[in-house]
Amino acid sequence: MISISFGYLLSASVLAIPTLGALNLHPALLPFNRGSYPNVWSIVDRTPAGVTLHFMDERIDTGDLVAQARVSIAPIDTGASLYRKLEDASIELFLNQWPLIEAGAVQRWPQAGGGTIHRKADVEALDRIEPDRMYRAQELIDLLRARSFPPHRGAYLDLRDRKVYLRLELSEERREQGK
Repeated sequence: MISISFGYLLSASVLAIPTLGALNLHPALLPFNRGSYPNVWSIVDRTPAGVTLHFMDERIDTGDLVAQARVSIAPIDTGASLYRKLEDASIELFLNQWPLIEAGAVQRWPQAGGGTIHRKADVEALDRIEPDRMYRAQELIDLLRARSFPPHRGAYLDLRDRKVYLRLELSEERREQGK
């Protein structure tokens, strides 16, 4: 059984059905960013980004690992651009592992302790920008770029009778050496 972006937990009885096991392709470098919106949390929490193929168990993204690939986060990445990078890395990782999966020859190892987990409600709480709260500049920039993912609305200012949605557009230019 292969799961990709499947947002539900399966019972032990369902997970026992496939003879070769149940695998999940998760767009995070587990044990970091288990659960929802790993692209957002890699930017906001500054946790490593990547993709993981792992065996499923009854908990959220905690099963034994099969393969992983790290993805770099550029200073101009947004939630949308990092999502696309993770998607591309997921396809490549899966295609590289498919012959082993098909042959029933994948190796597995337990996840390291620690890590992070986030639920959908965590990102909803993150979206509200408090106008009177003190933010470090990098914290606010990271939050806004992580939640810049059109067509989703993302982060917003709550101003009395309205919400004002914010989206960051980033670009870069190379400096000449010595300048």
